[in-house]
Amino acid sequence: MLLLLFETSEGRYALESQHVVEVIPLLQPKKIPGAPLFIAGIINYRGQAVPVIDLCALAGASPCREYYSTRIILVRYPLAEGQERLIGLIAERATDVVTCNASDIRASGILLEKNQGAGADASGEEEIVQMFNVARMIPADIVRELF
Repeated sequence: MLLLLFETSEGRYALESQHVVEVIPLLQPKKIPGAPLFIAGIINYRGQAVPVIDLCALAGASPCREYYSTRIILVRYPLAEGQERLIGLIAERATDVVTCNASDIRASGILLEKNQGAGADASGEEEIVQMFNVARMIPADIVRELF
């Protein structure tokens, strides 16, 4: 399987490429008045308004730093009705893609309320990278407000 690697203040994560629509340079989203800090705003993506979430701020830290490698990852977010919507994720160092076998991914045994959707580890020789679960990354009440 093909994985996109990225970082937040909490560590390194991997996202299955099947969820990724496109990785674009960091843009300045239009702010949404009264929105929580982790909602960076909205962008216009090919004529569609797309909400953007800052993953560093979502993890409880300050917003992602504006590195050259900081990107907006556009992903398909599954809704309960079987539909999908685009959502943007701001992440640092979102420039590496790796190939991994399904057998390399092991359950972490940890499932916490606020663990950024992580539920498995892609264990490499040098580091452990948490798998990022798109469907569990944002609280349900926030999703209802965004869509």
